[in-house]
Amino acid sequence: MSLEADYLKWRHQPHVGCVFARLIAGRPADFEQKIERVPSAGPPRRTAGNIARRVNKRVADRNVVAGVLLLPDLVTLEALTKVALALGELPRWTVTTTALENPRAGEMVAVHIVREIPFGDGTCPSEALVLGPFPEFPATRRAPITALELYVGEPRPNDPKTGNPTVKANLAHMELNLETHAAFVSMWDKSVESRLRSLGGGEDSRAKAKVSFVIPTGLARELGCAP
Repeated sequence: MSLEADYLKWRHQPHVGCVFARLIAGRPADFEQKIERVPSAGPPRRTAGNIARRVNKRVADRNVVAGVLLLPDLVTLEALTKVALALGELPRWTVTTTALENPRAGEMVAVHIVREIPFGDGTCPSEALVLGPFPEFPATRRAPITALELYVGEPRPNDPKTGNPTVKANLAHMELNLETHAAFVSMWDKSVESRLRSLGGGEDSRAKAKVSFVIPTGLARELGCAP
């Protein structure tokens, strides 16, 4: 089985929580999601450059609205964090860290990865998600392969969750082509229930959409990125 198939198989299973994510994982091409492997061995700046170039291509491709970049050589949180910090040094990328409030897994730091994407006459920040085989991650993000997921298409004018004018984008902006609004609400409610079950029955700040991934506070201090 290929890396892509392994990842999609994991993404399609109930422990992911999000019903929308499981639906898309079953047939990503139907939802204009591109999944691909990106070279991730070598120095962090090289991997960051590989990611940035691939994302540039996906942003320019009108047949793709979301990208999944598989990074199988990033097998430690230290390596992953160094790549994220290197991304933050590149044009159109911003990487910040914040202390995680009410963590369920000890003292943690949230890493936020954002890439500016075209929106109307300007740009809009798109929040990336990172998933991977790390025990520090919540169950909903503990994938067998390290991956970065990012919305790269034209965001909707209004946020699909709040209905307010869009000021930032994420994977929730993907069009699912559901027949009715009631169908969307039903899937949303099922996602909330399923996500809570996956997280052990309660909210987990590590799993918030605005959090790309988490690292122990000690590691953040070692790498000079503690908030």
